[in-house]
Amino acid sequence: MNIGKRILELRKKMKLTQQALAEKMFVTDKTISSWEANRTEPSLEDIVKLSNILECSASYLIYGDIKRNDIETEIKIKFSKEEFLKLELKMKSDGVFLQESHQVDTYYQPTYRKFLKDHGEKVDEWLRIGRRGNKKIVTYKNWYDVHCDEYEVEIDNDQNMDKIFKILGLEEIIVVDKRRTTYFYLDKYEVALDYVEKLGYFVEIEIKNYTMSVMEEYDLLLKVAKELGLNLNHIDRRGYPYHLINNSKC
Repeated sequence: MNIGKRILELRKKMKLTQQALAEKMFVTDKTISSWEANRTEPSLEDIVKLSNILECSASYLIYGDIKRNDIETEIKIKFSKEEFLKLELKMKSDGVFLQESHQVDTYYQPTYRKFLKDHGEKVDEWLRIGRRGNKKIVTYKNWYDVHCDEYEVEIDNDQNMDKIFKILGLEEIIVVDKRRTTYFYLDKYEVALDYVEKLGYFVEIEIKNYTMSVMEEYDLLLKVAKELGLNLNHIDRRGYPYHLINNSKC
C-alpha cells in the first residue's frame, strides 16, 4: 500500500468526503484526489496535518505499517530537565514536529500471575489500556533483549472491555500519566520527549523504518543516541509502571 492508498483508507474510515478533508486541510478537493491517486504527494508539512486529522502517525502515512512481525525496537533513557530542554532544542532544529499529547495508560495483570515482579527482577510483559485522544488502545508487550513483540487493538467500548478484564481475572495495578512531545528524526526514528508524573523526564527513541536486521538496527540506534549526547549507561529496561510501583513501596 502506498501513501495515497493510506490517505484514502483513513479518510473513508473517518467517514470524510474528499471535499470535507480538503476543507480541513485548506486545499482543494482536486488536491486530495491527486494525493489519493498518487499523481502527486503531500509535503511533509501536509503529512503532519493529515496525521492529526486522520488520527494516525506521520510515519504511518509515509511508511505504512513498517513494524516487522509486530516487533518494536526502542530505547528509553532518563535524564535531567536541563538535558531534556537541550534535546528539545535539537529536535526543534533538526527534527520534524509530529504532535503533543497527554497519555494516560492503565496497566493490568492476571490475578494468577505477575507481570510486574518484585524489586530487582526484569519485567518481561506488559498489558495496558492507553488513552490516545479520543481513542483507547489495548496493548500487550513481551520483551526480549533489545526488542519486543507488540500487539495492539483499538477498542470502542471501554466499559465492556473493563467487564471482560474482570471476568478474565485481570486487576488494575498502576496508572502512568505522561505528557509527550513527538518528533520524526533522520527520516527513520520517532523521538518522544516525556514528562512522567512522579518520575520526571525521559526520552524514548523508536525505529520506524527498518532496513536491516533487528540487531543491526539496534546498534545503529545506539550510535544515533550517543551522537545526540545521551548517556547510554542510563538506558531504562524496566519501564514506567515498574518504577511507579517500586516508588510507592518506598
